[in-house]
Amino acid sequence: MMASRNPSKFVPGSAYTYAMTLRARHPSVDPAILTETLKLDPAHTWKAGEPRLSQTGTPLGGRHRDSYWSAPLPGQLVGGTSVPLELFMSTQLLQLARHREFLSALQADGGEISLLVEIAPLANSVLTLSSTMSRRLADLNIEVEFQFPGD
Repeated sequence: MMASRNPSKFVPGSAYTYAMTLRARHPSVDPAILTETLKLDPAHTWKAGEPRLSQTGTPLGGRHRDSYWSAPLPGQLVGGTSVPLELFMSTQLLQLARHREFLSALQADGGEISLLVEIAPLANSVLTLSSTMSRRLADLNIEVEFQFPGD
């Protein structure tokens, strides 16, 4: 079943704007378990074996081979400005570390967990992930995919 679409909101950063989405793919898990455990509202979700549907609900033929779940990570604002990307990501990884056993069990059972980071850089911007950030991602076995939307 597809959940209501909650598009990611771009958060302005110092050198770019960004949106971050947590994604999970698994051979058979019920996506509702991810929603309940992680306390995040999914933008997209389907269960293995369910009929494939377009975003408008039109049947596409066939069935989903695996379960999928994705949820935008909630934005955090500090005063009138937003949190820089690395600080935001660090905070989110600390929150996800609270669910380390759950995420590890999903991965051990054939699941994949990833972060999608959509970045709209401003002129001459630089993105650096610190060694601490890299270790946190590796510790949780979370892949990161960066997308740079065109104009």
